[in-house]
Amino acid sequence: MSTLVYQKVGVFIDAENIELGGYNIHGGRVNYIQLIEEIGHREIIRIIYYKPIHKNISDEFKKFWLNLGGEIKQPVKNADAWLTIDAVTLADKLDVAVVVAGDKDYLPLVWYLKNRGCKVEVWSFPETCAEMMIEAADRFVSMDDRFTLQDKPVSRPARSLKRS
Repeated sequence: MSTLVYQKVGVFIDAENIELGGYNIHGGRVNYIQLIEEIGHREIIRIIYYKPIHKNISDEFKKFWLNLGGEIKQPVKNADAWLTIDAVTLADKLDVAVVVAGDKDYLPLVWYLKNRGCKVEVWSFPETCAEMMIEAADRFVSMDDRFTLQDKPVSRPARSLKRS
């Protein structure tokens, strides 16, 4: 399926949801640069990363994310409500809403956005994405190893052998 180049896109990332999938299934951190590249040459209006305030976000990641032109929002608890409110608020300014999460709690959001005239893409690791989300989306992007950065193996000092 080809995508139109001249689309205004909003990207809404439930970091807790997608990062757990990347780590648990593929053993690495989510490769957000790959994700943005895969969105293609469409105009990204907003890219918002949601992660609860009690979860640590390194200064290095914050700098990286802000340099991409992204925003970071840290709700007190989970991201669902904040992500939903932002997507609903921005719906009239977007052609496409990219929801980077597979949680079926976002199903009413998908329906709402589609009713407002937005195309909705769900990007998620298929192993953690609710089938209902896949079916409801206009486009499902199955995330795989291309979307993870493998952590470097930990180098351990060589053991000294005792001679008897």
